[in-house]
Amino acid sequence: MRLPMLDRTGRRPLILGKGGFGRQLADWLRDDGWDEPLFLDDNAPGCAGKLRDYADPALLKPGRAAFVALGNNELRVELLQKLAAAGYKTPAYCSSMAAVSPSAVLEPGCIVLPQAYVGASARLGAGCIVNAGAVVDHDAVLGRGVHVAPGGIVKAGAQVAPCIKVDSGEVVRSPWEQG
Repeated sequence: MRLPMLDRTGRRPLILGKGGFGRQLADWLRDDGWDEPLFLDDNAPGCAGKLRDYADPALLKPGRAAFVALGNNELRVELLQKLAAAGYKTPAYCSSMAAVSPSAVLEPGCIVLPQAYVGASARLGAGCIVNAGAVVDHDAVLGRGVHVAPGGIVKAGAQVAPCIKVDSGEVVRSPWEQG
């Protein structure tokens, strides 16, 4: 069972991280009908504040969607937990150009980018990123905070421990293929 998407119209999502990944996510969100996002980042110009400013009452609107677009897997999971505790919605985002099975389970804060594939009965823990062109095959299980980089492959039934990065070109084999 996939998490339902929030109503995308009339809301400006908050994106933590305005690096390359955050800017790309903003483009995809806009392309899929979301309003112009607000950014928080400790180093980038043109942001509404620093990463820690998510609790600012001027930003915290009931039900506002927030996404964490940071490559640091542990920090991404930590900030997702803080956002949820503060009252933000942390929906899963699946690009309209991704293929995600209806039986896949995506926990809050997952991001599935264009040309990615998530197969039947796959389970993605909170805050996972399945990057452009990555494959998570049927019955695979990703722990929270896993990042499958562009072109990474997690084969059928494979399990990936929390906060691991499956790099570009890397293949995580099915359990029956190992050993």
